Amino acid sequence: MEINPEPELLEQILHPHGLYDISQSEAMTDFKNRLLQAKEKGEKILVAGDYDCDGIMSTTIFTEGLKAFGLETGFYIPDRIRQGYGLSAKTVQMACDKGYSLIITCDNGVKAQEALQKAKELGVDVIVTDHHVRPESVECQILVHPDLLEEQFASLCGAGIAFECIRALGIEQERFMIYAAVASIADCMEVCGQTREIIQQGLALFNQKGEMHLDPFVRSKPVCERDIAFQVAPKINAIGRLADRANVNTFVRYMQSTRRSTIEDYAQKVCAINDLRKRLSEQVYGRSQLLIHPTRKVLLAADASFHEGIIGLAAGNLCSNYCKPAIICTRSDEGYKGSMRAPRGFHCLDFLSGFDGFAAIGGHAQAAGFTIKPDRFADFETYVFEQASSYKWELEPEPVIEIEPSEINTANIHALDALRPFGSGFELPKFAVKNPPIISKFDLSGGTHRKFQLANGIEALNFNQSETDARMDYHAIDEIIGTLSLSSFRGRQRADFIIDEVIYKE
Repeated sequence: MEINPEPELLEQILHPHGLYDISQSEAMTDFKNRLLQAKEKGEKILVAGDYDCDGIMSTTIFTEGLKAFGLETGFYIPDRIRQGYGLSAKTVQMACDKGYSLIITCDNGVKAQEALQKAKELGVDVIVTDHHVRPESVECQILVHPDLLEEQFASLCGAGIAFECIRALGIEQERFMIYAAVASIADCMEVCGQTREIIQQGLALFNQKGEMHLDPFVRSKPVCERDIAFQVAPKINAIGRLADRANVNTFVRYMQSTRRSTIEDYAQKVCAINDLRKRLSEQVYGRSQLLIHPTRKVLLAADASFHEGIIGLAAGNLCSNYCKPAIICTRSDEGYKGSMRAPRGFHCLDFLSGFDGFAAIGGHAQAAGFTIKPDRFADFETYVFEQASSYKWELEPEPVIEIEPSEINTANIHALDALRPFGSGFELPKFAVKNPPIISKFDLSGGTHRKFQLANGIEALNFNQSETDARMDYHAIDEIIGTLSLSSFRGRQRADFIIDEVIYKE
C-alpha cells in the first residue's frame, strides 16, 4: 500500500512548522490600518456574512474578533430564500441608517457591484474579504482576497481569511482556529499551505479541549475531517438552507452564547432542523427520480413543490447515483431557481454559458446555481437537452490503489491517519479489492444498506446501496472500491472497508 503526495505537500506532512506568519501583503496592511483608524474614531462596524457554514463561521470570527479588538460590531446574514446571496444595496442602506460607517463582507462581496456602488453614494466604506473568483475590478476601499496574499494563503476559505485578518489585529483565540478549520473542511478547500495547518491544528484543539457550541454536533471524539464534513457541517448548513423555518443569524448568536442551557436548547433545535432537511432531501430526490429521463446525457427535473434550499443536495444525489450531470429546478418569486451538480471532468458553467435567459448564475466546474427568467424555462429545457447531445466531456477516473484483503487492518489505517488531514488536492485514498472473498451478506435498514463478510473476518459495508446493488447476487461481484475505516466493538478497534462502488463480472 503506497501513497505518494506531491513533494511540497510531503515536506509539509513530514515537517509541520505550525501556522505561517501573519501576511505582510499590502491588502492585509491596509486592512489593519483601516481598523486601527476605526478604533481611534469609535466607528461602528457591520459584518456582512453568508448563510453557509463558511459564511457563518467567518461572520462569527469577525464579529467576536473585532469586539475583542475594542470595536462596536454588529452583523447581518441575508435570508437565502427571500434575499439571496451576498451584500445587497438594501443592507448597505440599512447599515447607513443605523450609523455604521464601515462594512466588512466575509465569504462574499467580490460581485456585489450594486451594493458597492450604493455604499459609495452613501459614503460608507466597504472592506471586501472573499475567496470566490473575482472580477478584474472590485469597487471597494480594501479587498482582502487569497489572490492578493502570499502563496501560502492561496487556498484560504472565507473563515480562513477572517482568521488571518483578526490575527493581523493581534487577536488570537483558539476557538477561531477551530471555526476556521470547520469552515475549510465544509467548503472543500485545497488542503495545503496555511489551510492544512489550520485544519490540522483546529481539529487537534477540538479533540483536546472541545468547543461548547460544536461539541453537541459530533457523536464521539476524536474526530477527523470526515466527521466534520458529515456530522458538523450539514447541521450548520441546514439552518441557512431552511430559511423559511429558521433564521441563520440566530446561529451566530448561538456561537456567542456562554450559557449552557441556551446552548443545549439551541443545539437540539439545530439537530431537529437538520433531521427535517434530511426528510425534505429524500422527498425531493424521490420525486425527481420520477421526473427525469434516466437515459438522457444530462438529467433534469423541475417541480414547484421542491424546496429551494434543498435542490442542490438532491441534484448531488442524482449526479452521484447516475454518474451524470444533474439539474433540479423549483419555482420562485423571481422565476425558476436551479441547481446543477456534475461528475469530475464535466464543467457546469461552461455547459450553461450558451443560454441567455439567466437572471443570475454562479458556481464552478462541478456545481452551479442560477435563476431563470419566468418566461424562459421552456427555452432552458430545450437548451439543456440540445446542448447535452453535442457537449463533449470525459469522466475523470479517481485514482485507486489495489490492495489485498489482508491489508485491510488497523495498522495500515493508523498509518493513513498519520497523513491527515485529507481533502481537496490530497484526497483520502480509495482502494480496490479484486475478487473479494465474500462468504455472506446481510441487509440492514430494510435493504437500504448491505454488509458483506469477507473470509478473513473483515466487514465491507455498502451504505445507501443502489437499486442495482440491491438486486445483484454477491457471487457476481468482481471488485469493490472504497475507503478504509476504523470502528469499535466491545472496546476493541476493528478495520472495516466502506464501499463506494461495486463492479460486477461481465
